[in-house]
Parts: sequence; structure tokens; C-alpha cells
Amino acid sequence: MTVVARVRFAVVAVLLSVVYYYLLIYIVGWMSAQRLPGWWFRAFPSSHVGLRIWLVAEHSVAVLSAALPVGVAAVLCSRQNAVQLGLIAGSIATVAAVVPSLNPTIWPLVWNNHPVFFVTDQIKLIAAVPFVAWVLRGASSNNRFERARVASSVSEGGSR
Repeated sequence: MTVVARVRFAVVAVLLSVVYYYLLIYIVGWMSAQRLPGWWFRAFPSSHVGLRIWLVAEHSVAVLSAALPVGVAAVLCSRQNAVQLGLIAGSIATVAAVVPSLNPTIWPLVWNNHPVFFVTDQIKLIAAVPFVAWVLRGASSNNRFERARVASSVSEGGSR
């Protein structure tokens, strides 16, 4: 990889992480403001269990909703290194999201109440974009038009 390609890769990774970070803030905030359906609590043995499951499901959907456009952009920008690009972008965005919670007044609240949720949330944030990029890259490689383009490129002396 040339120096120009490395710089381009780094700039794209930072831009994707900024987009992912702000999409996460917007989508998680918007989904948190939505009302729970009335039937939701009746579907579980206790309202405590129902609320926990709702929060985990809502956060997972929000993270995947934010990761989808960033994963698409990673595949479009760097098809061969899309998963690596997504991992870097997800890691940078996760660090940016976690740093404010390291404040001495906030951290004890986070860690003493539900550290399992905090850790799994950060794993979801890091893993969502590379997962989406991996799925999209794998799905598009089965496309017959992509195979035809690669075959014509190889027959003309180009590299894949």
C-alpha cells in the first residue's frame, strides 16, 4: 500500500467514525424517545424483565441502523479492506462515545449499576460496522455482474 493510499485510508476511517458517532447519537436518542407499545409489558412475566429486554433490543436496532450506512460506505470506499476500515471506524467512534463517561462523577454510576450492559454495548458499537461491511462484501461478491467484471478485468491483464 502506497503512502497516498494509507493517508486516504486513514482519512476515510476518521470520516466514517465521525459519521458513525453522530448517527449513533441521533438514532439512539430518537429511539429512546419512542413510547413502548402497550402490549410489551404483558408479554413478559415482570415489567422489570420486559424493560430490560426492550432496552437491549432497542439499542441493538439503533446500533445496526447507524452501522448500515457506514458499512455500505466502507465497502464502497475500500472493498478489499472494508472490514478493517469498519473496525477502525467503529473503534474510534466507540472511544469517542466512552471518553465522556470516564468522568469521576459519571463512571461510578455506569460501573456500579450495570457493567454487563455497558461492556456489551461497547462490543456492539465496535463490532456492528465491520459485521455489516463483511456481510455486504460477501453478499455482493456472489453477484453475477461482479464476477463478470472481475473476469473481464483479469482477461485484460488487470489484477483483482
